[in-house]
Amino acid sequence: MLLKNAVVHDGLGNTFQKDVLVENGRIVRIADSIEGEGFDLSGKHLLPGFVQPISNWGVNGTAYEIRPSANDNDEHSDPITPELDGFYAFNGRAATAQQLGAFGLITAGVAPTDNNLFGGTVAAFHVDGVNPYKLCLRRDIAMMASVTPNLKQTYGKNKKAPVTRMWIYTQFAEQLRKAGEYKEDADKPKDVKLAALKRVVEGELPLFVSADSALAVRHVWEIVRTYPKLRLVLVNGFGLTGQEDWIIEHKIPVIFRTAAAVLDKAAMAVSFEAVRAFMEQGVPVAFAGEYSNMFGAREDMLWNGIELMRVLHDADKSLPLLTSVPAQLLGIADQTGSIQEGLLADLVVWSANPLESWEAHVVTAYQAGEVIYKEGDALKCM
Repeated sequence: MLLKNAVVHDGLGNTFQKDVLVENGRIVRIADSIEGEGFDLSGKHLLPGFVQPISNWGVNGTAYEIRPSANDNDEHSDPITPELDGFYAFNGRAATAQQLGAFGLITAGVAPTDNNLFGGTVAAFHVDGVNPYKLCLRRDIAMMASVTPNLKQTYGKNKKAPVTRMWIYTQFAEQLRKAGEYKEDADKPKDVKLAALKRVVEGELPLFVSADSALAVRHVWEIVRTYPKLRLVLVNGFGLTGQEDWIIEHKIPVIFRTAAAVLDKAAMAVSFEAVRAFMEQGVPVAFAGEYSNMFGAREDMLWNGIELMRVLHDADKSLPLLTSVPAQLLGIADQTGSIQEGLLADLVVWSANPLESWEAHVVTAYQAGEVIYKEGDALKCM
């Protein structure tokens, strides 16, 4: 497949007019002019597919699916389940039915919910297909943790711990302490929970922590800072101002989440000025839309980029927060998230630059070089 004369936005901060040659699902050449017959994209814009770093896409079943309304990433029998593998929650049919390619989304990180203190690991998938083994770009990416009120809402209603923030932070600290001290003993049964968290303490797996306020983020930092190898990634960004000196000093990545639901007041209060401030000081920043499979959430990633343009006024600087930076945080930047030779052809042809024009729409979406949506296809899930 040869894509000719497109305005290419590579997702790394660069824009140029080039031809792009795709073979066997990968970008093999980018040049000023490549001979051969191809698709003339004159006047069109070619972007990497958006990468949502944290989501439930492909986890919740649809009304017509074989396991309707399944919530297979929400194991709320125990608030501490770090040994679980998020890969097994994924359901390709549920993701495909939502036609994410029509909204520029080609890849999603699938994570356990915020209902457990330590919920298990994150995996990354393409969003169109059935076989999870073929769609998975990487599993065992990071450990998902939460210090949000979701824990109290999930367990407290049954009068089970946690019912207080005291329990949440005390156990957050205690589990990490135990994991740091844990050593496997051939004469004793393996503690799978502590063994899983040991990998976090030793820096083998990043720790993604979902928090609901600036104070919650500070509590998390005061606990994890005693583990020099631990790699923290902050999820949500609620209440952050962009002036937090410890985030800036340690270049702690932040995934800012907005919401499709207007009743989610915390998410609606995300500061795009804070996003800009962190960017200007070298902090890795990415965007995520609403976690759930609410259909409106399919547009969140694009809206995030558009909102950032209000304060940044630079599309080349805004786009990486939707593409290459989330790919980096998921450890899949060597496969997707930008337009480079050797990477998967996860590409989206837009009628105009979607960060600059309200009239821009998806013309064709490619997942590893295969068309998963083209202009004129019926949208089944509105």
